[in-house]
Amino acid sequence: MAINKEEVTGIILAGGRSSRMGKDKGLCSFRDKPLVSYAVDTLKPLCGEMMISVNHFPEKYAAFGLPVVPDEIQNIGPMGGLHACLKRSKTQHNLVISCDTPFVSTDVFRLLLQHVENYQVVCPSHDTFLIEPLSAYYNTNILGDLEKAIQHKEFKMMRFLKRIRFRTVPVEKGQSVFRETLFLNLNTPEDLKRAEELEL
Repeated sequence: MAINKEEVTGIILAGGRSSRMGKDKGLCSFRDKPLVSYAVDTLKPLCGEMMISVNHFPEKYAAFGLPVVPDEIQNIGPMGGLHACLKRSKTQHNLVISCDTPFVSTDVFRLLLQHVENYQVVCPSHDTFLIEPLSAYYNTNILGDLEKAIQHKEFKMMRFLKRIRFRTVPVEKGQSVFRETLFLNLNTPEDLKRAEELEL
């Protein structure tokens, strides 16, 4: 199933609390660039439109030249950002990335797009079925189910995925797309410092 760039919206989740980082995570500098800019660069080749889910410092994120979308429903984690952005999306197909994973590659998302037919959400899996719902494909048609989950205060993404047509795509050693650091999250200043020495 071939999907054109114009049919895909990129959603960057930068709205989470950054208590462990000590400041807003997406704006933290990593190798002389804000973390969020890596997410922009990763999705840009595959997406006709993009937006950033943000709850703090919207004016600073606006400097990246993309629409800034605040959560309509506050304090429910990534589900709040996903919900607000899917409501704004004009396309059926959406690629979602968290701002704190600078090592995730464009090729991972390209791989996911090859497996979306008949599925509403497609996530990479690795290391014996560890699933990455914040580096994934989401069809806009999950909105109704997402709103039901929010109404029932079921905010855990993994629980939500059991409600819908969901599949995983393995990303493992031996594949050209695989790297050990691929899904590394940078949550603390120490993580940032250690990651400086790793290969992008």
